[in-house]
Amino acid sequence: MILEDIQTPVKKMLNSTTEILASAMESNINLIDQIKSIIPVSKGKKIRSTLLFLLSGANNNFSSDLPVIASSIELFHLSSLIHDDILDNAEQRRGEKTLNSAMGNLISVLGGDFLFVHSLDLMNGINDRRFIDILLSSTREMVEGQLQEIENNFNYDVTLKTYLEIISKKTSSLFGAISRMSAVINKEQIDTENEFLEFGINFGNIFQISDDLIDIFSTNSGKDRFRDLQEGKITLPFILLQDISEEKNVKEKFSFEHTGKLLELFYKYDIKEKSLNKIDEYYIKCFKFLERFPESVYKESLVKMLDFIRFREY
Repeated sequence: MILEDIQTPVKKMLNSTTEILASAMESNINLIDQIKSIIPVSKGKKIRSTLLFLLSGANNNFSSDLPVIASSIELFHLSSLIHDDILDNAEQRRGEKTLNSAMGNLISVLGGDFLFVHSLDLMNGINDRRFIDILLSSTREMVEGQLQEIENNFNYDVTLKTYLEIISKKTSSLFGAISRMSAVINKEQIDTENEFLEFGINFGNIFQISDDLIDIFSTNSGKDRFRDLQEGKITLPFILLQDISEEKNVKEKFSFEHTGKLLELFYKYDIKEKSLNKIDEYYIKCFKFLERFPESVYKESLVKMLDFIRFREY
């Protein structure tokens, strides 16, 4: 599944978003120009913008504000990635040097803050208070999720319930916000807002669990295997392995110097397949939600997008 093909029906709106992002960090401050040369402000897959445009199209909720909303979301997301890289002390993301490894944490914090403020400024420029309220609500949940994750760093006994609470806030809340925004564009459909939110949360859970699998099984991710676990983030595959393995104290066998043994255990107990089964619980809910929409190129691409995030390896 090729993302560019999925994005074909909304290519014009994505191009408009790219243009807005390209000018997003215009400033007469030299350091900001240096930051802009390192971080991919107008690049990236734009999965979040694509979801916003396709959902809006499937729901026949078109608005000239959509590229501005998408730009705000992309800047907000990029800001969160910069702050994540600082917390994780990450040197690379998708094979590229991170801002903190290039310019240090001090400048990176300020760079992330600059993007965050600019994101809010863009959203605030839309003549509808609901959009910025939705974004702020998502912001609070993302911070709560991040704090809850930090609270459970290196807790190899973390429960599935706690894991799902963390990802629903840290990752999925933004997808939920995006889905809500695609609904409230049409003020007559406000009663469906919670259903759109639930779809976005389920979509985000698929995205995050897929990311967990990439951390362990993918050779095309642009990062080393087991990086999440090395940073203390306990992911679904490890929780499943800990729960079903006949090996005693899997966590005691966990050595980054000898990850081959751990990888063998993941394959021995079919952890990838069991993780995909969990993904499918959310996939089925998302697919049923999309059945409400009439046939269109937007709905067709949304279904393909579900498959893309389910099976992606990067």
